[in-house]
Amino acid sequence: MKKILISDYDDTLFTDEITLKSNIEKIKNFQKAGNIFVIATSRSLWSMMEEIQKYKIPYDYLLVNVGAGIFDNKGKNLYVNYISCEEKQNIENVLKNYPNLSITRYGIQEEQLPNSQEIVGYKIKGDIRNLETIYEIFKNKLEKFELILKKSENKLFLNHKDNTKEKAIKTLIELFPEYKNYEVITVGNDDVDYKMLQLYDGYRMINSSELLLKNIKKIVNSVGELV
Repeated sequence: MKKILISDYDDTLFTDEITLKSNIEKIKNFQKAGNIFVIATSRSLWSMMEEIQKYKIPYDYLLVNVGAGIFDNKGKNLYVNYISCEEKQNIENVLKNYPNLSITRYGIQEEQLPNSQEIVGYKIKGDIRNLETIYEIFKNKLEKFELILKKSENKLFLNHKDNTKEKAIKTLIELFPEYKNYEVITVGNDDVDYKMLQLYDGYRMINSSELLLKNIKKIVNSVGELV
C-alpha cells in the first residue's frame, strides 16, 4: 500500500541541519517509491518556503498556518480558510479598546497589514490582566475560535477551530480521491500536532510536549528513521 507521510516542521523534520540532510535523502527515496510527503506547519507559506529553498527540501504538499492553507509543490493554492469579514470586525472591535497591545495578524503569504481581509489568525501580546479580560470576552463572543492564553509569555493566540492540521489532512484527501487508498502516517512534537497524531497513525518525536509524552506511544528520533 502506498503511503502519505505528514510531518511537522520545527523540532520534527528540522531538529538540526545534519539530521535534516539525512531526512531529505530518505524522503527522496520515499517519494521515488510512489509515496507522498507532506509538511504540516504553523508557519506561513512565506516562512516555510524560505526553509524549503534554503535546504532544498522535497515535498508534495504544504499545510500552512496550522492547516488554514494547502498548497502543492508548484505553489498552487488548493485551499484557504480566512477569518470572515464579520468575525474579523468583531475581533477588531474588542482589540481597539486596548491601545497598548502588540497585535500580529497572520496571513498565508506572510504577516498582513492591519487592513488586510486575508487573516487566518492572531497573536496578541500585552499586560496579562488585559489578555485575561480579552480572553473572557472572546470566549463568550467567538464560539468558532480556539483561544490559547500563554500566561508565562503574556501571549494570547486566536485561531479558527476549522484551521487545524487534522482537518487540513482530511481536506487534502477529499481533494484527491485516489489518496483515500493510501496509508496515512503522521509525526510531530507539540500540542498542535496531538489530534493529527491521534487520528492518523501518529508518531511523536522523542523530545515532545507533555501532552504527547503522556498520550502518544509510538516514538521516533527523526523523520528519516520513521521513513
